[in-house]
Amino acid sequence: MVNSQNNSTVHGSSLASASALAIIAATGPEKPVPLTATDEAELLRLQGQLRGVEAREGRAVKGRALLVRGQYRFIRKHGAISLTHYAKGIGYEYEAASLIYHVPAQLLLNKNVSAASDSEKEALRNEAAQLARAIAAMEQRHKDHDGLTEDQFVAWYESMGHISGLAQKYLEIRRAAKAPKPGVTKVETPAVKTPEEQVSEMFDNPAAFEIDAVGGIASGREGVLIYRQEGDKMRLIPLTTNKATIIGLAGYAPCPLAAIPADLCFYRETLVAADAFVPDEMSDIPLEDVPEGDVANPSYDMKPANGMYLVERDRFSIAHARRDDGLIVEIIPSIDLGYSMKGECFIDNFTRHRLGDALLGEADAAQFGLNPVDGRAAPVAIAGQTKTVTFTNKAGRSINLIIKPRHIRSIWTYRVSPAFAPVASAIMSPDGVAAFDGTFMKVLLRKQKDRAITITVGRKGIGFANGKAAAAPFEAEVQGTAKVQVMLDDLRRAMVGLLALPMKGDLTWRLDPNGLLLIEAATDVATYRVFVQTLEPNREQPTRSRALRERVESLPKMDAPAETAAAA
Repeated sequence: MVNSQNNSTVHGSSLASASALAIIAATGPEKPVPLTATDEAELLRLQGQLRGVEAREGRAVKGRALLVRGQYRFIRKHGAISLTHYAKGIGYEYEAASLIYHVPAQLLLNKNVSAASDSEKEALRNEAAQLARAIAAMEQRHKDHDGLTEDQFVAWYESMGHISGLAQKYLEIRRAAKAPKPGVTKVETPAVKTPEEQVSEMFDNPAAFEIDAVGGIASGREGVLIYRQEGDKMRLIPLTTNKATIIGLAGYAPCPLAAIPADLCFYRETLVAADAFVPDEMSDIPLEDVPEGDVANPSYDMKPANGMYLVERDRFSIAHARRDDGLIVEIIPSIDLGYSMKGECFIDNFTRHRLGDALLGEADAAQFGLNPVDGRAAPVAIAGQTKTVTFTNKAGRSINLIIKPRHIRSIWTYRVSPAFAPVASAIMSPDGVAAFDGTFMKVLLRKQKDRAITITVGRKGIGFANGKAAAAPFEAEVQGTAKVQVMLDDLRRAMVGLLALPMKGDLTWRLDPNGLLLIEAATDVATYRVFVQTLEPNREQPTRSRALRERVESLPKMDAPAETAAAA
């Protein structure tokens, strides 16, 4: 927060609600105060001065610097609320949600975005946004320049990179304020459970089973039994214990997930694994229009590149939204989920996030499988193409996972092209996978520059070469011969996700030099197919091929508003 003498923070609800960030406005009264004739005359003078400065050849730096200083001081004197109120009273209607100074900037520029023609709106909006950001940056650095002489201020202005540099510094500070600090992890303190709650949670383990009551053990009590199997009998000895002792033995209980229904196991496994392969990230598409002459860079707020979970062709197909490169993951259930996976649908991202968070912890996830119906933890309600899968835990909390037709507005993603045709394959046995994990996986996990990894399938098995290093060979059952290159970061992400799965059986590699490497593994509930882009041959710089990636966009717009909810 910026503090200064006689400074008041703007708390106007109409402005505060327009931004998710706490933005400090310039000083001035908290309630709108009419401008006097003298003030209006000063405003006209500044507007006229702007026209004079713009008319000068090359827009002299000193004139521009002092103009920006005058604009900043005018806003600081009257406050954003008063100037916004005044501007709206004379027809300035356009507001930028995240820029509290946008309307005052339009006023000082004498350029009304709402009154401009369609062809001019974008340029005027960007010009006002740049001035608004520059004013915000000056407010953040008020003490740095407030007492400077004119010449000193011009030098400071130049050191900041002129108006465009000030605007960029504001964006950088804004982004840094939202980003987590390096080395600082936000720790959420879990709710403290009473001993009674902890013991009760242990008995909710789905792996628990029941026997008939045993004489001598009081009803309604907890305790510990030790046992020994003796032929067709079991010898049990009850031990006198308290709750603290029972809680101390919790680590010896079976995993809470060991006996959960198969559908719950599938959804938890899928959401956890898919988040490792295709984590929600940011795209390189800015939220706001980039001013002419500038290029999108990390100082701009970007649109999200969340994972898109398509449900089609009897599988889940997962890739980033708004991103041309990245892994594509297909997950094919080996159990019956209770609904058809035909059609062209996707998983609603909001409900996916809620369910994923709820199922992350093993004990928490197990709570949603205590009362299965017909072997399923989650009943399915179907209305047309929309499926609602409802999970309910012991406490009665219900979470829906919604699968609906692919009406995703302007969002786009990718799936694997039907043209994918591998020419060679290598099947690693569990021992081969263990050997890979113990050797070349360590190479992938080292901190190093992203580079090309060469994968070769031939008569002797499959080999991996990190950059120009010698290939590391591994035994495998092979068919055909082929060589591809992939980026180290892509292969690392794929293998970190696959090796974390409770795999059963082999790991299969399939190579299509025309654009994709497929790595495939199976668990008890699904088959996971991870597609990694190969590199285009004969390029000076490593370039991922997009030849076998098929772009997926929204289905044609429907009249029903319920089908047009946002996907990301």
